[in-house]
Amino acid sequence: MRKTGIIRSWNDKRGFGVIRVGDASSLEKYFLHISGIRSGTATPTAGMSVEFEVRPIAVREDQLPQAYRADIILTCSQSIGTDGGAA
Repeated sequence: MRKTGIIRSWNDKRGFGVIRVGDASSLEKYFLHISGIRSGTATPTAGMSVEFEVRPIAVREDQLPQAYRADIILTCSQSIGTDGGAA
């Protein structure tokens, strides 16, 4: 099942970030690594919407569930630059 959320933080140097899904009353967080983003989508930055699946593997209690097969959802104010990233 695919979920939709917002990238709340992204570390470009380390290639990972955190996705948040839901509102303040039912907030879910997911770890996203750059390798979990499908090719051909924009370079992730904080504030972008993303659609993804949750990796069906057990994680330790201190780890966030991992997002994969992620697609960045561009809005009308965003566009793909020539390097494949958002312009």
